[in-house]
Amino acid sequence: MRRTHTNSPGPDAANTERKARDGGLDRNFFRYIWRYSRRQQLVILAITLVSFPILYVTLELPKTIVNQAIGGKNFPKIVFGREFDQIEYLILLSLGFLLAVGLNGVVKYVMNVYKGLAGERTLRRLRYQLFERVLRFRLPHFSRASSGEIIAMIASEVQPLGGFIADAIAVPIFQGGTLLVYLSFIFMQDPLLGAAAVSLYPFQGWLIPRLQKRVNMLARERVRNLRELSEDVGASIAGIRDIHANNTAAYHLAEFTNRLQRNFDIRYEIFKRKFMIKFINNLMNQITPFFFYSVGGYLVIKGQISFGALVAVLAAYKDLASPWKELLDYYQNFADTQVKYVAVVEQFDPPDLYPVERLHADPELDFSAAQSLVLTHVSYSGEGAGQEVNDVSAEIPLGEKLAVLGSEASGRTQLLMMMAGLLSPSSGRIEIGGYNLEALPQSVLGRRVAYASAHPYILNDTIRFNLVYGLLHRPIAPSDGIDEALLRTRLAEAELTGNASYEYLSSWEDLAEAGVGSVEELDHRIIENIEAFGMSDEVYRLGLQARLPEALGEEARQRILSARNMIAEQVRAAGAKADFVEFWSEDSFNRSATLAENLLFGVPRDPDVTTRELADVPAFREAVREAGLEDALVAAGRDLAAAMVELFSNVSGQSDALANYSFIPMDELPEVAPVLRRAKDGIGRLKPRDRARLLGYALQLVPAKHRLGIVTPELEARVVAARPELVRALRRKAPGAFHFFSRESFNEALTVEQNLLFGHLRADRRKSREQAEAVIADAVERFELRPLILRAGLDFRVGIGGSRLSSLQRVKIGLLRGLMRRPEILVVDDLFKGNGEEGEDARLGKLLQMIEGRTVIVGMTGTALLDQFDHCLRLRGGAILADERPPSRSRPGASGRNEDDPDAVAAE
Repeated sequence: MRRTHTNSPGPDAANTERKARDGGLDRNFFRYIWRYSRRQQLVILAITLVSFPILYVTLELPKTIVNQAIGGKNFPKIVFGREFDQIEYLILLSLGFLLAVGLNGVVKYVMNVYKGLAGERTLRRLRYQLFERVLRFRLPHFSRASSGEIIAMIASEVQPLGGFIADAIAVPIFQGGTLLVYLSFIFMQDPLLGAAAVSLYPFQGWLIPRLQKRVNMLARERVRNLRELSEDVGASIAGIRDIHANNTAAYHLAEFTNRLQRNFDIRYEIFKRKFMIKFINNLMNQITPFFFYSVGGYLVIKGQISFGALVAVLAAYKDLASPWKELLDYYQNFADTQVKYVAVVEQFDPPDLYPVERLHADPELDFSAAQSLVLTHVSYSGEGAGQEVNDVSAEIPLGEKLAVLGSEASGRTQLLMMMAGLLSPSSGRIEIGGYNLEALPQSVLGRRVAYASAHPYILNDTIRFNLVYGLLHRPIAPSDGIDEALLRTRLAEAELTGNASYEYLSSWEDLAEAGVGSVEELDHRIIENIEAFGMSDEVYRLGLQARLPEALGEEARQRILSARNMIAEQVRAAGAKADFVEFWSEDSFNRSATLAENLLFGVPRDPDVTTRELADVPAFREAVREAGLEDALVAAGRDLAAAMVELFSNVSGQSDALANYSFIPMDELPEVAPVLRRAKDGIGRLKPRDRARLLGYALQLVPAKHRLGIVTPELEARVVAARPELVRALRRKAPGAFHFFSRESFNEALTVEQNLLFGHLRADRRKSREQAEAVIADAVERFELRPLILRAGLDFRVGIGGSRLSSLQRVKIGLLRGLMRRPEILVVDDLFKGNGEEGEDARLGKLLQMIEGRTVIVGMTGTALLDQFDHCLRLRGGAILADERPPSRSRPGASGRNEDDPDAVAAE
């Protein structure tokens, strides 16, 4: 039974209808703006019109103040039925001017903010539509589209469009209206002068678009070049290992230089043509006054118009230049943004785009009558060799285990992906329960079918998140602690901008799909799965070095404290034989810990605050100063810096010594020498920045590890003596910022291992790690802490693309992710080779046991595992050679055969 989705303003059917209605991308940017921001554009226009009379008042009042209040007579004056003498009248008009200026500023502020809001909302809608279309691309499209180009288009190429959106309607109407007013005034003075004023406009209107057309072509070429440049950078980052291995850095730099040269050439040509347009426009604007002076002067001399009228016309024409220039700039800006907009939209409108319903529809379909997965004349033509599938027909009874046997070039992968609904057949149908997989939305496919391959997508998040990723279909319920008002605001804004009406801050884990009733049960299920697939030891080690999740509660902390006491008793009982850990004690200095930990007798609560960065925390600096230790610690930092400069000035950045004495980064060494020279004049004369730097160096010292003789017994004694005062000062100055040590309490800022030991492994004992692991293992078993530690390990962040995991760990996570949602059909490709690899038989058996009673389809190259399947399809060249039951493992030659050519095996 599926959980009811909440936290959405409407059902998915309504959501889909809205997406279908709003999802189009008009090729004309102006129409797109009007379609999605019509109301905002009209509001901007209204605010613009409202500003006109206020602006007029700000221009009129200074003249009135000078002419009437200061230079005027006939006082008192009556205003609003009240008499004002000259001083009062001056104050009244001045206050009126101040009010008008303030009101004009408020109107401009409101208009600019609203213009920014309108532009950002439309830009947000556009970005969402582009990303939604990325999710609707069919998989083969990604072999033709560069991820770097797609990212650049969504993130940066559309950004300049936002500034134009707000001015799309208001600017041409305002500036065009202003232009018409001035022209009307000129025509009213004299039609001939009016004709002279507009005489060159038709020619400008004909010439400028033609010049701009070439600029637009160059702009499109520049966009293409920048996309190729982004692709080159992305490819270089992805292949940086091979660039170094093959010494091809010079080649890539030359390639990048070539791209930059092309970009320079295009930009330079654009500059020349754009400013040529401005030059021509300015030249023509200056030709018109020639007609005014010559023709207008002639008319004045002949007495056909007055001299004042000519002066007024000249003044009006001078003002005419400003709106005309604004309209020209608007036209060029529009042409530029139109080019950028079309260049982006073209890349997101492939002919084979999935329908929008595939993403958003969530129908309740009845599969109770489904008995088999049926392939009918299925064909597929890929873009590379060995990716063809030719007229495959087969029927796979649900609940059976199928092996698809074939080489990498047999079309096996493409057939399996079509069975999982990830690829669309070129012809034919794949059906389950009468439903065509090609027509089913992702909400149905994602719940009923799981696909796992040797190259899974691993997100830059925790192990746990990657394992439950397959359960994140729709928001299930609001998360605890979400402000309801904030939630309503976010959903309303999403609706206004056509974004998804699913709230990201909600709880997304579909517990019912995983077959559990609570988050605790889900975590238990995850741990069971990683135990079954041999990942538990790695996760356990990660868990020891992680902080305990807060959600595990007080009972878990108490069990760890009990284990801590047991470890302490064992170590003390063993005496010198178990001298592998240096416990924390309020009355002694821990030589295996950093100087910072010894000072604090604790650690910062924020894990992002490094030991060196403590020197930049004002509360810590003040507490150290009040304890009388600052000068001694800065002196220790000075001595340490001097030693490092002497030791490593001529050492390469790859030296092993730097790993043990990494107080100062190599690129920072040149900055240290001037500090040391200034320190010769005395520690007290150093600037605060230099003192903080040296203090930061000293705080990283571990005396037992860094045997430099800098932390003397006298300094150790002073640190221990000052510790109580320093702790009290920190509690007062920075409450809650530090977690101080106590044997009787759990320290949330320490790792699980540090909490168990309540100390540090002896830095001067070579086998301290092995001894500690043995003692910890006994305590973990005694107090049943392994599930808790595994849960802590699940919060380990795996890095970009799972870079902090091994390839085998990534594969296991990809497979377990699919198993978490208990699919009716599991499709696995290239995880089991079937070539007799050690342990593979057991892993496959465990997988089949975990998904007993459900359909399992496994793609392999060899035959060693075939006896675990109900039947197998043998492929060669994209066609089925045999649909048969596999031979028994006891058949001679079937066990452990290393099939180098599965196509040859299929032909037997």
